[in-house]
Amino acid sequence: MMGREIGFPPLILLCVAGLLACHSGEAGSAIPPEQKLSPRLRGSWSADSQSAAVRQRVLIDLATQVDLAQLADSLRRSGADRHTRRRIVLERLRQTAERSQARVKPLLERLQQRGEIDGYRSVVIVNRLIANATPVAIRALAEQREVVAITEETVAWPSVLSAGPAASAAIDSTSWALDAVGAPAAWRQGLDGRGVVVGLIDAGASATHEQLRQNYRGGERSWHNPVDPTPSPLDILVGHGTGVLSAAVGGGAGGRKIGVAPGAQWIACVGLPGGRYSNVALTECADWMLTIGQPDVLINPWQLPNAGCDRSLERIVAAWRAAEILPVLAAGNHGPTEGTDRSPANYALSVGAIQRQGTLLPRSSRGPNSCDGSIYPSLVAPGAGVPVAFPLTASSYIRTDGTSVAAGLVAGVAALLLQHDAEATVKQLEDALRTGAADLGPPGPDNGYGYGRVSVPAALTALDRSGAHVQANSSSVSPAHR
Repeated sequence: MMGREIGFPPLILLCVAGLLACHSGEAGSAIPPEQKLSPRLRGSWSADSQSAAVRQRVLIDLATQVDLAQLADSLRRSGADRHTRRRIVLERLRQTAERSQARVKPLLERLQQRGEIDGYRSVVIVNRLIANATPVAIRALAEQREVVAITEETVAWPSVLSAGPAASAAIDSTSWALDAVGAPAAWRQGLDGRGVVVGLIDAGASATHEQLRQNYRGGERSWHNPVDPTPSPLDILVGHGTGVLSAAVGGGAGGRKIGVAPGAQWIACVGLPGGRYSNVALTECADWMLTIGQPDVLINPWQLPNAGCDRSLERIVAAWRAAEILPVLAAGNHGPTEGTDRSPANYALSVGAIQRQGTLLPRSSRGPNSCDGSIYPSLVAPGAGVPVAFPLTASSYIRTDGTSVAAGLVAGVAALLLQHDAEATVKQLEDALRTGAADLGPPGPDNGYGYGRVSVPAALTALDRSGAHVQANSSSVSPAHR
């Protein structure tokens, strides 16, 4: 789709002319080569290491980057529809990466011919190259003026998934969590998420479970495992991804209603192999979601390994949002103390967890937001004893705790909102979810419950009041990915 020329109305062309305002490649030339290396690469640098033939995968960031804030602002003012906004963002990111990376690729080709790199690939969500390189190759790349940073692959972290304890259990006909968020009221209005695609970055997902079998989108654009490719979705870590997805879009098979948006379709990517954070696998999945999968809502039920504000994924999240992909992130299970926020949830819509009686799950992470001092999390959803699908068999279920399942529920709510208003922007969806949340805890927003418990009916009302609503129904939704 992105390979052909895109035609836009004159007004849009006027609005996007000059949107390739970028950070200049001059920035890379001003940095000494060794300063472009991560602390670990820099610390291990020596004459001996430069002669070694040992290769490692590295991320090579280039200095020229699209000004996403300016791009998003101009698109908001242009009046372009959701589909067009996404296409423009993709085209600008692709054009910028192609021009910038073309200046580095001749060196990469020479290094590959000399056996200093095994291969390389490019991504566009961040202007970045991924290569399997020797120290000699890393040094040569650092000397390129277009290169601004080189970081080694990080894989040795413990699990970063936001799941709590789980237990096999009999499941009621309707999950208590669905009643708590008001999903049945939306179903009675004919809203079930139809026409909307929900994506997941996790350790895997199962397309054979009865709750997810019928609404897996299918085809070549719906599943990606960059580490261990398989032809169809597979859940490789105790059902975490399967459970989260079922809370969002479980189809109600077997008379068990556990998903907020049973009419929505789903796709998934393995960005957390074995449940562990890998900056390479995450980059590949983030890029795949933007350029290939193109969901409307994207669940990220995980955090970076270290506490506090880590802005290494900020441009990725900003690119999703600019392309009208709503990222929904688990706030984390690091409570009950204050200041237990984690990235990337502290620069996106973050979801904490509550128990059945409406109190905070003790382990749900608390604010304030260490990136900007704002309220954290954004809001809360049920996250204790929530029934979800489990891929032991095609009809197995468990009850689970944690902010992961809470994020899945909120993603389902977002799918209902987007079906109701196919032209709602990411910001309008986020605002409606916050504005419509039922206040819990101390009066007003706070650093435990955020703006409160997500509420489908109130969020729909808030979206209508925002002035964003255009007439749409289950048969007329035109999501941006089509």
